[in-house]
Amino acid sequence: MSFRDDTSPSPFEIPADRLCDAAEAALMAAVDIAEYTGNPWPYPADLMGTSMQPACLESFTRSEIEQACRFLVRLGVLEARGSTKAT
Repeated sequence: MSFRDDTSPSPFEIPADRLCDAAEAALMAAVDIAEYTGNPWPYPADLMGTSMQPACLESFTRSEIEQACRFLVRLGVLEARGSTKAT
């Protein structure tokens, strides 16, 4: 049994610069759709492959946007999928 060195990236992780680009695109998509619909920010990964998918997400895979969304949730910028804010 081998253990992964914590300094080596997982084969499923994307490089940091690509993650930042995907996170920026995910935020742009959430804001664009919220402004267009008048509703709260959608979870960007849920837009992938739909008729509402903004052009800014086209150069990313669903996996990349999912990773970007998880990153943004960890930063506190985006709410986790299915979470609701208490008022």
